[in-house]
Amino acid sequence: MKPEKRRLLDDVLGQARREATLLAGGQILRHRRWQRAGTRSLAVLAVAVLAAVAIHQKRPVQVGSQSSSAHPGPQPAQVQYLTDDQLLAYFPNTPIGLIKTANGRKSLIFPHPGDEEKFIIRL
Repeated sequence: MKPEKRRLLDDVLGQARREATLLAGGQILRHRRWQRAGTRSLAVLAVAVLAAVAIHQKRPVQVGSQSSSAHPGPQPAQVQYLTDDQLLAYFPNTPIGLIKTANGRKSLIFPHPGDEEKFIIRL
């Protein structure tokens, strides 16, 4: 800056006001720098957490540290069958019927239209 302009600014603003303005500007710039650094740090942390979650979900779960020779194959799941009364209890306040067909299978009958779509999910 040219000396003439500097003298003019010193005369207009005064030395104390100039220092106060410079200090305030410095504080604002430091605050913005900390904000940028914090935002970058949070972004890196978020990416790291997402990567860890993705890796953890793809990894198969291992139960215990037993060797595979002790258990040659997967154990079949225990199937627990419902009784007729337990099955009908899943549909409270809904008229429903249970019939047994000639081949021994049991089927649910819904007398009201729309109840079957409401309760039964076809796979």
